Amino acid sequence: MSKIGIVTKFEIIRQLKKPSFWIAVLLLPILLGGVIGLSILSSSSMDDEISDKNSKTDDTVKVGLIDDAKVVNKDVVPANVSFVEDKEKSIEAVKTGELDELYVIRNDFVESKEVESYVRKKSDETSLFGGVTSGNILSILSASAASRVDIKDVIILSNSVNVKTTTFDETGEEFNLLGKAIIPIAVLAIFYILICVFGNRMLMAVVEEKENRISEMILTAVSAKQLIIGKIIALILLGFLQMIIFLIPVIIAIFVYRDNPMVSGILGIIEFDPVTFIGNLALLVFSYFLFTGACTFVGSLMPTARDASQYIGIVMVGMVLPLMFIGTMMTSTPSLITYVLSYFPLSAPIAMMIRNAYGFLPWYEFIFGLIEIGIFSMLSIYLASRCFQKNAINFSVTRFSFKSRKRIKG
Repeated sequence: MSKIGIVTKFEIIRQLKKPSFWIAVLLLPILLGGVIGLSILSSSSMDDEISDKNSKTDDTVKVGLIDDAKVVNKDVVPANVSFVEDKEKSIEAVKTGELDELYVIRNDFVESKEVESYVRKKSDETSLFGGVTSGNILSILSASAASRVDIKDVIILSNSVNVKTTTFDETGEEFNLLGKAIIPIAVLAIFYILICVFGNRMLMAVVEEKENRISEMILTAVSAKQLIIGKIIALILLGFLQMIIFLIPVIIAIFVYRDNPMVSGILGIIEFDPVTFIGNLALLVFSYFLFTGACTFVGSLMPTARDASQYIGIVMVGMVLPLMFIGTMMTSTPSLITYVLSYFPLSAPIAMMIRNAYGFLPWYEFIFGLIEIGIFSMLSIYLASRCFQKNAINFSVTRFSFKSRKRIKG
């Protein structure tokens, strides 16, 4: 086994033995699973409560209706609704409990667009707004209106029309923008989680040897280049391990709820193109290499983690900078800031991922950006190994001064 492989294996085993690693790995999926579980339980209990209410017979709620405007069709009125004439007596009936609800449609209904509602609060009702809502009268009015018009008009007026759009690209081929964007969006989300979760760990992986003052002993067995490359490979593998553990509950949830209309709808529109998938996967790996190399480079320059943490923010800001200008990334005509962010090494990964997700990244720019990110990732790894070799036994920060030193005259 090569020395790089030995370093990679040692670093992976050392991280896997740390309880803090598993806490960080498992905490996010556990929290996500807990939130999803609570949401499912909450929606299930709400559905049960609604079904219990709906299972009650109409006779349990006595409703009175005064229709002075003559807008209600008596043929569509439920059996528990009775037409009454005297408003004052009906209100007294609500007060005494003979009626649970009373609705009054006045003659000026067309002008006022109002319906008076009188409700008696039940003893077991906990709502702050009374017992029964206006849903009963609204359903009655909707049914009455639907009975007087054609079914086509009902569909139009009820906003039930679904517009199915077919989009064609410049070549005249059918183009599914949302289906093509799902994989790039997933790549962007995975990369963003990786840089947020693993940024500090990459920094510490280099600095801790210098803080513990064992770097000079390590370098007697392996070169600085072998040590840095082995650490970077180990960190990348650990990062993808965490993402796999994070995605397992998501995949299980998708499989369990695959019959859900929203889930099945999303799965149905995904377009899987092997070339596109491999390209996005390469962009993710190269971008992660660049981020890891940049963090390792900062760690190789600084003697302690406290000093390094002050400068790692520059790398993080550079990476997420395109999110601050996301509006310029979502246009078909790129501006100057779009090109600057797309080809500046630190901001290039996320800028390209955003443009690729919205379908505004030409294939030649994608290939060029991929090559650029690959070159700068290798350059950052090279600089990190060189700086680590030079500063491996440097435990203090060199302070620079622009003032000229005065000679002491003897």
